[in-house]
Amino acid sequence: MKKQTSFITLSLMLATPALAGGAGAPVARPAATPCKSIAQIVMSDPNFSTLATAIEAAGLGQTLMGGQYTVFAPTNAAFAKLPSDTLAMALNDAAMLRSILLYHVVPGKVSAKQVMGMSSGKTAQGSSFLVSVSGGKVMIDNATVTKADVMACNGTVHVIDTVLMPAMSVAAQPATAPAAPAVTVSAPAAPSVDIMSIPAMPMSGGTMTTTTTTTTTTATTEATATGSEMTESNTLYDMIVADERFSTLRDLISDAELTDVLISNDYTIFAPTNEAFEGVDPDQLALIASNPETLKQVLLYHVVSGKLNAEDLKAGTQLRSAEGTSLDLSMDGSSVMVNTAMIDGAPITASNGNIFAINELLLPDTLVLPDPPTGAEVMTETTATTTTTTAPMVMNSASLVEALSQPQFSTLLSLVQKADLVGALTATDVTVFAPTNDAFAKVPQATLDALMADPAKLKQVLTYHVVAGRVVDDGLKVSQLRSLEGSSIDLKASGATYLVGNLSAANAMGSTISARTNAGNSVIYTIDMVMLPPTLK
Repeated sequence: MKKQTSFITLSLMLATPALAGGAGAPVARPAATPCKSIAQIVMSDPNFSTLATAIEAAGLGQTLMGGQYTVFAPTNAAFAKLPSDTLAMALNDAAMLRSILLYHVVPGKVSAKQVMGMSSGKTAQGSSFLVSVSGGKVMIDNATVTKADVMACNGTVHVIDTVLMPAMSVAAQPATAPAAPAVTVSAPAAPSVDIMSIPAMPMSGGTMTTTTTTTTTTATTEATATGSEMTESNTLYDMIVADERFSTLRDLISDAELTDVLISNDYTIFAPTNEAFEGVDPDQLALIASNPETLKQVLLYHVVSGKLNAEDLKAGTQLRSAEGTSLDLSMDGSSVMVNTAMIDGAPITASNGNIFAINELLLPDTLVLPDPPTGAEVMTETTATTTTTTAPMVMNSASLVEALSQPQFSTLLSLVQKADLVGALTATDVTVFAPTNDAFAKVPQATLDALMADPAKLKQVLTYHVVAGRVVDDGLKVSQLRSLEGSSIDLKASGATYLVGNLSAANAMGSTISARTNAGNSVIYTIDMVMLPPTLK
């Protein structure tokens, strides 16, 4: 009541200034909170500390203080996905760093709703990124937008979970800051957008042909409006990605398709460290990792609903895991034990839960290990346009070069070495669509000879088979991915079947994914045809 009386009194004073002393001087209004520039938003948010450092190192701080821009901003967790030597190399190469950062910048103010209506956009770096919408998620190249429409005085910030990488041929060129604030990305008038498909791949014949066609895609979801969040930042998954102690766990979470679960729900996670996984029998771990359902069962045994703190654990004796069976809690001196695993240190706090590091992998009593795989179970159905297969079989982890040293990839590895691409492919996490020797045998010998005689074209073809970052599971269920060559790769997921290639043309040929190999933090998909970029002349 007192508050209401104060408002009434203030209203009377404003209406009759004579009662306030006759002069009637206007009462000053509280000063409005000043908005922040894009640079200030990045510099003031601890989640962008790595990005802030990179912007300063590239001399782009003043650029992002003025003008009108849209920035797709990678979080610290996004940068943590990059190998430390790759990040250090970029920070010490001003031209490369500037090129990478400007690939995240679009001149003009582009809202999330506009982004969702586009198929691609032109960056300040000079090349274009791809836009796709799948299951309510907005993808920029191979990065997911996790928070949209963070408004700045001079534009908009959209938060992403992966660092965007321009095509290799462009990234090496010095980039210049945008000179004008004019918008170079525009949304189409209707929700349907045109997406350029990649060329058909040769199955037979003596020439290499390219065909460009057009297909129409409709954005079915408007998951983001002004000021809304697609997913909460600093989630359990973000915190696991950002901590190098959990790199093995991170990869297995992705393999088990549990990423979305750990982003959208409140949980407590007992997270085995890399050392914990090293203590598991390699053959046993390989069997667990080879079967998605078994892997999911084991990982969910480490997850408990709700956000529990250290005191909750000390006071408890048993917890129900998300897998369904129980976890026993006990004390060993001052340390909390989960079954036979010891919690190491204080919890890591995420926006949707807590993470406790543990020194052992927990296995539920109900676990039944699958039989050792005897090879990929392939079901082939040949038509005029496509070849289908069952879900890719997951092979054991290995380094990228070691994985490509398998006999079936001897032709590919020799070409990678001849094109001097080994360093580029091992400097960061990548996804390789790897044609087998049989796939290369389908390419006319004259075409192979021409590629061998032209290093630039050979590099162009090989980098068309490579995507920046680790693309697994739902990451394949998009319409397109951006290759390191710069062109888009068309994808189609139908149940457990995955095809890559130009799948919309009348004479389309689909390249089949038949197996997946985890190569450290990178991944290799075995395919049965050589893909040719649409830019190849």
